[in-house]
Amino acid sequence: MIQGFLEAAAGQHCMATVLGLVARWLPGAPAVPCGNTGRMWLLRVGLYALTSQKAVAEDWVYIFDHTVQLGKTKVLIIVGIRLSQWESQGRGPLRHKDIAVLDVVPMEHSSGDIVHARLNVVAQQTGTPREIVSDGGTDLAKAIAQFQKEHPGVARGYDIKHKTALLLQRQLDKDPRWANFVRNVTQARARLALTGLACFCPPSLKPKARYMNLEPLIRWGCRTLAFIDHPHDLPGQTVDVVVLREKLGWLGQYREALYHWSVLLQIAATAESYVRAEGYHAGIASQLGERLSGLAINEAAYAMGLAVIQFVTEQSAQARPGEKLIGSSEVLESLIGRYKRVQGTHSQGGVTPLILSVGAMVLDLSAETIRRALSAIRTHDVIQWCRDHLGFTLQSQRRYLHLEQKPETKLLSQPESF
Repeated sequence: MIQGFLEAAAGQHCMATVLGLVARWLPGAPAVPCGNTGRMWLLRVGLYALTSQKAVAEDWVYIFDHTVQLGKTKVLIIVGIRLSQWESQGRGPLRHKDIAVLDVVPMEHSSGDIVHARLNVVAQQTGTPREIVSDGGTDLAKAIAQFQKEHPGVARGYDIKHKTALLLQRQLDKDPRWANFVRNVTQARARLALTGLACFCPPSLKPKARYMNLEPLIRWGCRTLAFIDHPHDLPGQTVDVVVLREKLGWLGQYREALYHWSVLLQIAATAESYVRAEGYHAGIASQLGERLSGLAINEAAYAMGLAVIQFVTEQSAQARPGEKLIGSSEVLESLIGRYKRVQGTHSQGGVTPLILSVGAMVLDLSAETIRRALSAIRTHDVIQWCRDHLGFTLQSQRRYLHLEQKPETKLLSQPESF
């Protein structure tokens, strides 16, 4: 049931129903738990992962960020991995199973002081970390700066993908063709959405982190332009080439620009791939420079490649001889994305107790692990954690509001926190 929640993002009642159907063909299968029971198991396993004792060592790397949902509550999540563990497994991009969840703190207000205090709490459990990695957010940067004053040996890692997004923005904002291209893309979506050519609709640009998600748009431009050059009918549909060129023929004026922009994306992707796998270290400038050398096709590409090399060189200056520091917070971004997928239909309810599921996502969910977790964490422990950290959630406020509309319903003087 827990794996169904996490791997298939199935709702609690859906998962209980599916197990009930499957149990008919499994002789001797135990009674199928109800959805609420399965959900509580997930929360207990997640709380076990969060509260279990962590090794005290000097090579911990913290990766942290906030996740924001409906309402004013945001959640600070701190995960970690030891450099010795990363080295022993041959480095490479971090996976969920490589990290440990160190802190999950819902908060209505965040500041550098508040985040700094949480770093100190975690450091008391693991020892002073070797490195702290973030996306450069204001609160996070202030917290790291304060922490470094107290612990000068701590390195500050800047996530490579956020940095390349800033460098991309710098180059694209200089190019007058880019603003016109985005304007044409927006108009094209409106013109194509309700027509027989809807399959040619461009992807929409995200309102947040736009420059971290440009690849689908540039790829659409290149592929659609190639189709317009050599049109053909699609399965089950005759393509009206005249109408297609009328609505998307403007792409032709961006043929050279799309190629140049795709090279900028390739520079960013090359740097991100290298740093995810190898981290920041001495010699990174020459090794990454070799990979980027053939991409300096024009002034913009040369400037971006140079800026990337300069950035990774500055970051790597913090590494000790023979040491490689982690340079990506992507694993945490992925973990938060997975949590939001699991939360699914409850996403409009703001932060809920399912935030504890991030703990279960990093565990090896063997029968023995689950047995230890359910033996160590009781239902009461989860309820108490939710009362202490979540209080009266947006979801429970909405339910309570609906109860107030029914005078015949007796209201609880002490409503549950979830």
